[in-house]
Amino acid sequence: MLHQDVLMADIDVAQWRNAQALILRSAKAARRLVVIHDNGKVVKFRHTSGTEVAGRVDTVDDPHAVARAVYEANKESVDFAVVMERDAVDTYFAKIQDAWDIEADLDVFVQQTYAAFDDFPEGIVTYPGTARDTLGLQWRIGASLDDVNAAARALVEPGTTVVLGVHDGQSLWASLVLDFDEEWKVTSITTADPSIVEIDGARDDVLQRLVAWIEEAGKKVSVALVFDREAAEDFLAATAAEKGEVLAQLAAQGRVSTRS
Repeated sequence: MLHQDVLMADIDVAQWRNAQALILRSAKAARRLVVIHDNGKVVKFRHTSGTEVAGRVDTVDDPHAVARAVYEANKESVDFAVVMERDAVDTYFAKIQDAWDIEADLDVFVQQTYAAFDDFPEGIVTYPGTARDTLGLQWRIGASLDDVNAAARALVEPGTTVVLGVHDGQSLWASLVLDFDEEWKVTSITTADPSIVEIDGARDDVLQRLVAWIEEAGKKVSVALVFDREAAEDFLAATAAEKGEVLAQLAAQGRVSTRS
């Protein structure tokens, strides 16, 4: 879905940051208890904030048992525990670097980086949840990549632009503007530019200005949605199978502005 040469330019920092906060969960921002061992000998046992932790161990024989035990001993102050073996981590990153293919779509490569965690079931362990579903940046959109690709092919006209936004109070809070090529690959990602288009005002008016701004650049908008902030959260929380019905309900309730 993401073209290997996708352009990311003219991005408004606030719009981008808010969009990320809405649709991504960052392991880096989580409260983590990190255990690193060298063939069973623990060389690091630390909470990411530096606070004191319970259940300290000196050796790791069963990484899954250790991850669960240290999490349970500190679950009031941690979001997850991770137990990593040094050689396994080195091998993982070497594997990822070797997997890079300059001709491949970016989302294919990113998927490979997460799938590769499955190759280290004893070397990179998290609790609760698997390393694949816990580490890095995780989507919070209630849908898989396959679901997103299928939705794009069903709803987006090839060679057109999609506008997605979130309105909070009397202003556009977050936005994404995505250009698709004839093969439904995203070739450009940007946000609304507050220096060019007025982002304050009623939601419907903001949507119309966004669409006009894009069309004035010679592009065709095939899908445009601007949600109220709570409505966006409700839509993202729905499963892929539920999203169509949820979107219809939100539109009927006047909580989303649409043009499609």
